[in-house]
Amino acid sequence: MLDKVIDNIIVSITREVVSPQMDQIPLNYLMTCNIPDSVKHFFDQEVEIWLREESDRFTSNDRFNYDLPEIRVLIDKIFDILKQTATFHVNKFNQLLERAIKLEANYLIRPHQTLSQFLFKNSPVITTMDVYDMLRYFEKFQYYKIALTDYFNLKYLREISQNQFEELISGIDQQVFAKDRIGTALQTVKTIINFMNQGREPSDNIPIDILLKAFEDRSLDDFKKLVENTAQRGKQELSFPELDTLLKTGKIEIEEGIELPEEPEISVDRVMDIETEKPEVAVEEITVESQPERGIIQEVPELEEEEEEEEEEEEEIEEELEDAEKELAEAQHMEEVAAPEPEVETEELEEEPPTVAETEEERLKSSAADELADVVSEKIKGKYQEDLNNIIPGKNRKKFIKKIFKKDERRYAKFINYLNQLSSWKKASAAIDEMFYQTGINPYSSIAVEFSDLVYSRYFPKDKKINRHEFM
Repeated sequence: MLDKVIDNIIVSITREVVSPQMDQIPLNYLMTCNIPDSVKHFFDQEVEIWLREESDRFTSNDRFNYDLPEIRVLIDKIFDILKQTATFHVNKFNQLLERAIKLEANYLIRPHQTLSQFLFKNSPVITTMDVYDMLRYFEKFQYYKIALTDYFNLKYLREISQNQFEELISGIDQQVFAKDRIGTALQTVKTIINFMNQGREPSDNIPIDILLKAFEDRSLDDFKKLVENTAQRGKQELSFPELDTLLKTGKIEIEEGIELPEEPEISVDRVMDIETEKPEVAVEEITVESQPERGIIQEVPELEEEEEEEEEEEEEIEEELEDAEKELAEAQHMEEVAAPEPEVETEELEEEPPTVAETEEERLKSSAADELADVVSEKIKGKYQEDLNNIIPGKNRKKFIKKIFKKDERRYAKFINYLNQLSSWKKASAAIDEMFYQTGINPYSSIAVEFSDLVYSRYFPKDKKINRHEFM
């Protein structure tokens, strides 16, 4: 159900943004389109990251002093202008759009898990400024951002670890739900339903599997148990009024003899939006273990990273040696082929007609040539999808085997062969998501994104424009 909703939202936004002949999507144009603000925030933040990377490269040269105030002013002006000219190729736009919608869906349903994975995707400790930057991706549940900001200011924090963040986010929700447990749960579900209604016929219903994930993530174990009991009776989704009754009475239907206050039947529209409600959090009452000292940035252990870098350098050297050996062997082979054969004096022989064996051999060669021509023709037409083993460079392959497949080369090969059999990115993406989940890989980590991007390029090469129906 959720996958279909996400697909429909992507198609709807693509139809709104991309015209048939459009190859480039300017950021400025994107901001004027009638699409959800959360999507605009995502693309805007992507460009901000591009600019930050450009700035780092631009100022990494120690020959000049880029910190002079007059230099900084000019650099800031340059990057302001660059942002106004930022564009996304239509293929990149579709790829990022899918990523944006999936990220929002995961965040609305499981904010604790999603925030933890997204913020700490590459390091177990990050600065609080990094937290501020990453939270710009998320539009809903603003009470998290407000409470986090208040806590960081109260504690004068400049960094935070993943464990501390997870304790902190749990402490925030404990306070928010403690004031009106059922009311806040209904407001949370309303936000999820409103998101789903962007990709389906408007409905007050919500699938039970989504409710279970939402309540589990927020540690609402009693609500989760009620929903599980309902699921055991064959229910696959609940209407908003049924959920209200379930949370208040423990049952979907009110039994005789149980009297509830007379109220109009509850609906999504009647429940106040959680963004309007703006739940307050007393951050001074939240206790987080292993709190770092005020204003002091703890050093992150870098020994493992250094070892990995050394291993990668060694692997690169080995690859270069292997390539050199191959080139030498090929050169020697070419010399042998090119060397003239010794002349042997023979009497002229009369030409004989080809034997049956020779005729059959020629027929087979001709057949093989025809098959090769068909393959090339299909590839030119865009129907032939290249083998991932040819797309993924050797250096990346070794890195994926080590970091994603835990040094299990056989499992890597098996999964790549499985992906090679899938005809669409949608199927491949679902398989990758499931693999990340099963192996405990953070889907937002740089290594996971790098792997996904390379697989994506199999279905949508840079020289091929994406058709939105192909994308789905």
